[in-house]
Order: sequence, then C-alpha cells, then structure tokens
Amino acid sequence: METQKGFVSFVGAGPGDTGLVTKKGMQRVQEADIILYDRLANPRLLRDAKDSCVFIYCGKLPERHTMRQEKINRLLVQYAGQGYRVVRLKGGDPSVFGRVGEEAEELVANHLAFEMIPGITSSIAAAAYAGIPVTHRDYSTSLTLRTGHTCQSNAALREDGQLLGDTVAYYMGMKKMLTNCRELICQGKPSDTKVAIIQWGTLGKQKVVEGTLETIQTSIEKEHIKSPAMMIVGDVVGLREKLTWFDNKKFSGRRILIAKATGYSCTLEDYFTERGAEAYSFPVLKQKEYAFTAEVFQTILETNRLIFTNASSVDVFFRQYRQAHYDMRDLPRNIAYQTEGTRKALAARGVMADRVQDGNAPAIVVGSQIDIRHGQAGYPTHKWLVDERFDAIHTRMLSENDWETVIFPNKAAVTRFIQALQKLGITHLSDIKFAYIGESVKEYAIEQGFCHMDEAVQAELKQINWRGEHV
Repeated sequence: METQKGFVSFVGAGPGDTGLVTKKGMQRVQEADIILYDRLANPRLLRDAKDSCVFIYCGKLPERHTMRQEKINRLLVQYAGQGYRVVRLKGGDPSVFGRVGEEAEELVANHLAFEMIPGITSSIAAAAYAGIPVTHRDYSTSLTLRTGHTCQSNAALREDGQLLGDTVAYYMGMKKMLTNCRELICQGKPSDTKVAIIQWGTLGKQKVVEGTLETIQTSIEKEHIKSPAMMIVGDVVGLREKLTWFDNKKFSGRRILIAKATGYSCTLEDYFTERGAEAYSFPVLKQKEYAFTAEVFQTILETNRLIFTNASSVDVFFRQYRQAHYDMRDLPRNIAYQTEGTRKALAARGVMADRVQDGNAPAIVVGSQIDIRHGQAGYPTHKWLVDERFDAIHTRMLSENDWETVIFPNKAAVTRFIQALQKLGITHLSDIKFAYIGESVKEYAIEQGFCHMDEAVQAELKQINWRGEHV
C-alpha cells in the first residue's frame, strides 16, 4: 500500500514582532507535525504548536551554518514523503531572499505538494518601526530590495548603472556594508545620501544608527551593530527625526524575563512587549490532566462548598464532568472562585460563583497541583510539566540577549526559574535584577539569592496593581 504523501507549508514568520505574522500562517503552525524554523523566525511562535509537534532548528549565523541548505531540502522531502504536515517557518517573507524557490523546486522534483504563505518582509517592517516610511510622495516613489551579499551565480546580475529606486533596502549586508555603500556611489547615489542601519527590527532589542553612504561604517563600529540588521538608503531616512515612535515607548530597549510556574497565557510578557521591551517568558510549560474517578465526582457532589482556583481547572473539571454524564444541577450550591479569570470561566458555564472570603471554611478545592496546599481537602485537575522541546531555544535566547531583569509572579515561579537555569547550565543570570508580585514572593526571592531590585519594573507592577493568574 502506497504511503500517503504529506504537505509542506512555507510560512513567513514576519520580521520578529509576533503580532505581525498572518492568521493563516499561525493556523499552519498549530496544525503542523514538524516545524523546520530559522534563526530569524521568532521562536515564541512555536508555543502555539501542538504538543506532539517536532521542532528542527535550521538557523544560520554569519560564517556558521547550523544546517546546510542541502540537508534542509532533504528533510523537507523526507518528512513530506512520509505523510507529515510540515511547516518551513522563515523570518520575514519566504520569497524575499528566503531561498523558498530552491526548497520548493526540490519538492516539485519529488512530486510533493506545497503552499507559500507570505509574511511581512523585514525591510519594510524594520523601517516602519524605525520611523522610516520606505516611500513618500516628497522623497521616494520607488523601492529596491537587494541582497547584501552575492554568490557566484548571481554576481553578474548586479551591473553598474542598473536602475535603482529612490529608496534602497539591503538584506544580510553587514559583512559587505562598506562595499555596498561604495557600489551605490558608483551607481549614482550621492555620497551624502542618508543611511539607517536597523538591528533586530520590530523587537524590543531594536537598535538604529544613522549616517551617510560615506560615514555609516563609523557609526556601525561605534555602536557595535551586528547581524541581523537591515540597511535602508535614501532621503526617507531623514523622516526618522520626527516620525520615531517605537523607540519612544516606556520600556524601549529593556530586556525582561518573566519566570513561569504555569502554562497560562503570557500576559505579563505581552504587557511589557507592548511597551517596547524585549520580554520573554521562561520556561515553557505544558499541561498534564488528572482523570476524575466516579468516586471523586461523588465526593464533590456531596460537599457543601466547592472552590475553584483558576480558569484551567474550571475547563478540565467541567469537560470531564460533562463527559461522565453528570447533571449540572447536582453541583453544590455554594461555589467560590479565587481569581477574576476563574469567575469568568465559571460564568461562561452558567455558574454564578462568589469570591472566596473565608479560606478556613470547610470546602473542597479544585485546582492545579500547585494550588492544592498542604492540609487542604482538594483534587488537582492538572499539573505543569516543562516542555523540553524548548530547551535548545531557551539556551539560545538566554545566551544571545543581555537580560537585565526577571519578574517573579509567585514563589513557585522563583523555584521553576532556578531549576530551569540549572538544567540548562546557565550561570550568568544568577545575579540578575528582579521584580515581584506580592511581598511573600519578594522575601522568597531574596532567600533564594536574588538581591538586586529593578525599581522601574517594580514601580510599573505596583502602578498597574497587577493581579490574576495569567502571567
């Protein structure tokens, strides 16, 4: 019997900001059996993949390839030929200097089906986040996209005197920056043409330097700009002086870790990212459910008071309750909740609960494993396990960035953070600054050796009076 052939989706991950990926692209990520991803595809996007999905890193650094192109081509053919749904996740747009043509040709040669899902290309996005529109009716009516480095097969395509747009964007051009600038001058660009270099565009660690075709190399060396970076050339660069917006955000340039003890949505990460920071939740956790037996359900139905601690526990409990064919009307009349998210989850199921007032009153508690405290009568709905698929990603993310601060939402997050660093062998973050939610968390963090407070982040947490379980 012939093996059913799989399918490959070439997905543009966008320039870095996770909000700039397309809905269709994320649907393919969620459906994928295997994802082959590049260095410039934001690894945060992989959190939406299903638990069984396999991640394969195909990253490329200057002068060093983690995986050569020939092997990537072979893997695409191999996995698609075995019937898997494969996503090739590429930074920016896969068809703009993303080598999608070569990879797709390999699939065609092997009679394998594929699709191309565009992404926002990095030049336009990085320029926009730097306050530089690539076209403007007064300065630029055209745009040229160029690769910053050539190979033997395409060098002849770049002849002196070819037509150039008013604005020119160079991809992957850091190594040959000076050569490219001189080439533009030879092709007719004045030596005082404005230039901007945008490193890690659209992310909180974005850095921008400006100069001219004659002076930009000095600016790069002074500010230690490295790959990945876009080079934007043209009069539109001058608009940055009055159109800068992303760099003006409150936490622009700050690098903030959010320690995790649960797998709930990364609301704190989103909060600080929206305010310009490079924020990263760590570690990634996945949920393992516990099965409720008929005896447990019977005990719960016979109690006078039932307390739910979090929204996920509401989801798990009521799904199993319904599957076991129990009647909602048989639940205890006195049902309470601990957080606002829990109240909303109960209300969505028609249960109008009250906030817990007296924690010592007799009750059965339903929550995650870490919510059931010693001495309480309760049943855990699930526990959180570290998703080991992200270990290599964490190692790279924690090593490639100069993280300044970690936020501890609760004491369990302090413990998880320390354990995760030890597991990965990361020692340089042992003296990182910290912020916290709750005085008991502060005391516990200090006990564990965290001594330096980040006053600015702490003040922000207090100002917004951060509460809730989704951190």
